[in-house]
Amino acid sequence: MSEIATKERMIAAAVSLFSRAGFHGVTTKDIAHSAGVSEGNIFRYFPSKKDLFIAAVDSELAKLSLSTGALAEAAIVEDSRTALRTLFELITRTVVQQPDLVRLIHFSALEFGHEMTPVFRKHLDAIVLASAVNLEKWSQSNGFSDIDARVTVLSFVSTVVLLQNYSIFTGDSLPFSSIQSAAAEYAQLWFRVLSNGLPAVAPEPLVAGCGGD
Repeated sequence: MSEIATKERMIAAAVSLFSRAGFHGVTTKDIAHSAGVSEGNIFRYFPSKKDLFIAAVDSELAKLSLSTGALAEAAIVEDSRTALRTLFELITRTVVQQPDLVRLIHFSALEFGHEMTPVFRKHLDAIVLASAVNLEKWSQSNGFSDIDARVTVLSFVSTVVLLQNYSIFTGDSLPFSSIQSAAAEYAQLWFRVLSNGLPAVAPEPLVAGCGGD
């Protein structure tokens, strides 16, 4: 087996184990056993367990299918509701198709905090920037409230990522039949937020009293 193939097996094993138990819940011995190599062999490629964890996160981020090309296509959508739905479909599809990445992001934030920022920015900056540019265009042309586009895009991503834990909190599956239906609901929610809240509800008409004098 080539050195590249051996390293890739180690990273794949690390992704699988770290995404389920976190950094502190896995040993290099566990990873070596899963990859079919000796524990000492791991340290030939990675100076420390932390370096292997970073390589695992980097590997999953590199697979992101939320491409700037797809975002460029979304940019030409003029209707703001359709635009948001398109963006949420891209985000939702990416998150659903990469559950290991979602779990690794959670563990990274909990166990390392800002230390992982350079790894995330390496892969996410271009995607967030392209999304933010689109959002600013839609905001200017469709009357959204004054927003920080980058923060708003990250809020979109957080919405989808956090709702992947829906079953943990409720015991039920997400009430969506498809990625498209989920994206439509997320988009509708955020459209209302960006449009300054829900439409005003007309007051109930007063009913005259019917008692006798």
